[in-house]
Amino acid sequence: MVELPPTLRAFLEFDFTFDSLGPRFKGRHRFGNDPSAPRPKLTSVRKLAEAKTDLGWTESRLRGKVVRLPNPPGQPWNALYLGEARRDGELVILGLDNEDTNVRVFPRYTAFDLYLVEQCGLARLSDAHRLEDLESHVALNPELGTAEEDDEGDTEY
Repeated sequence: MVELPPTLRAFLEFDFTFDSLGPRFKGRHRFGNDPSAPRPKLTSVRKLAEAKTDLGWTESRLRGKVVRLPNPPGQPWNALYLGEARRDGELVILGLDNEDTNVRVFPRYTAFDLYLVEQCGLARLSDAHRLEDLESHVALNPELGTAEEDDEGDTEY
């Protein structure tokens, strides 16, 4: 298992059920029912893609486990990627968005506090702010990087 990021642990001490985010957020008990013994609901990117839309699939090569985080309806889904943490203990938060059945998986936030600030509507963050220090996450988790040009394959339409 991976240790939870410090900003997420601090939030869970304040609000273990994510109730403070309001009723419009979907997803309760992502970290279990007992604050003294968190048990995250682990899943995979593939399973989230299947749940995101009918006949959902993804080209993502991420094999690590994730924990889906609450989000308002109509927004891309968020998932805490349980890969290698950077030096300060933070884990990257992935975004999942779909177009028809294809689910695109992308790094969305580089820390839980950035996710929390934007999802609660306290601030609108630019890509540069949301993905601050993404290079350190990619160095530890190369599967988060973009595909090389020759990795695109020979797709015939």
